[in-house]
Amino acid sequence: GYSLFRSLEKMQRAPQFITGDFEPHHCFLQDDEYGRALDAMVKAVSDILVTSRSGAKVFLGRRKVEPQPDWWYIGGRSKPGETPEEAAARSVRRELKLDIPVERFEVIANYSFVWQFRKQAPQGNGTADISTVHCLELSEEEVSKAEFDNKEYAECKWWEVEEVLAGEFHPALKQAIWDSRSKKSYKTLEKIVANSGDDAAVAAAARNLVVRGTPFSGGSKPVKVRFSDGKYEYVEESSNESEPAIKRPKNNNGNQVQ
Repeated sequence: GYSLFRSLEKMQRAPQFITGDFEPHHCFLQDDEYGRALDAMVKAVSDILVTSRSGAKVFLGRRKVEPQPDWWYIGGRSKPGETPEEAAARSVRRELKLDIPVERFEVIANYSFVWQFRKQAPQGNGTADISTVHCLELSEEEVSKAEFDNKEYAECKWWEVEEVLAGEFHPALKQAIWDSRSKKSYKTLEKIVANSGDDAAVAAAARNLVVRGTPFSGGSKPVKVRFSDGKYEYVEESSNESEPAIKRPKNNNGNQVQ
């Protein structure tokens, strides 16, 4: 019943467990030190999918630097001791100059990112992240007050969600949109159950949850892309490693996304 829904909701979090009296010892690493660290570890990052109140638009920044010199989330590396939401709020303060309470950052999911390139030398060594992706609803008035770091971003703008899903954008952005939609649909279902809605309303909401929550990626298999000249090629490794197959994902109608 309703208690099951509440339990499912709690799974869509990134709870922090502290053992002992931890005290952070933050320090700055020079690029050569940081580069060696990147070769030996997977970073924890907090990213933010900024959406309009209606959820019909997302606000993205076109980054200038590796590992993702294209349209991407707001966000960055977490620091020891921070909760994912605290790291997300700090990134928004740093990158947008907006002071947003941590309570407004809602965890969507956790993603694994592996990048061929990075900013630090040697760039070709790449880097890897585990990202807690959050949803943050901002009004256009709030975004109008944002100040962007022009050293990191070439531009920032609102995009219609459907433009992102159908366009040349990284699959992780599309996945976050699907997962955000799924969470909103779940909340609708939860509300109907909590208010003792009839079976027909519950069934309709459950169906909407499944349809709107259809993942962009497929199962546990990694989604691999190559990015060049503003376009993403979806790569499926074939049995012949010298001849990788290129494919594009399909939308809900079974048609390939162009």
